Amino acid sequence: MKPRTFPFSPRSATSLAVGDLIPVQGASGKWACLQVLELEPRVRATFIAALLPWRGDSSPSPDEVAGIVPLRRALTRIDIFTQGGLQVTGNVAPSDSGQERWHGPSYVGKTTRVWGWKRTILAAQEM
Repeated sequence: MKPRTFPFSPRSATSLAVGDLIPVQGASGKWACLQVLELEPRVRATFIAALLPWRGDSSPSPDEVAGIVPLRRALTRIDIFTQGGLQVTGNVAPSDSGQERWHGPSYVGKTTRVWGWKRTILAAQEM
């Protein structure tokens, strides 16, 4: 992957990297943060995002959310960027060790969560 500059608004999930941070501003002016946790190779439209238990008065920096364990993860679409206008503003390694992975043989037959692009943004704003 070529070097990336932040912020950017990807047109495809192939432009994302695990750990990418996606700030979401709520109606109250407070900010929440989504993080890219899993990507499936060559899949362009979907990825696994997680809601981080973080709120702030400004967009989160990687230092502010480093080490925070995700609350919930769900499959979502690249439309959070193309339709919802969100941007990737940084990257930090996820702190999700020990949490179940979506992709891979161990997730077959388990209950999964899927959020449409609007629900993904709303979940962050309601946090």
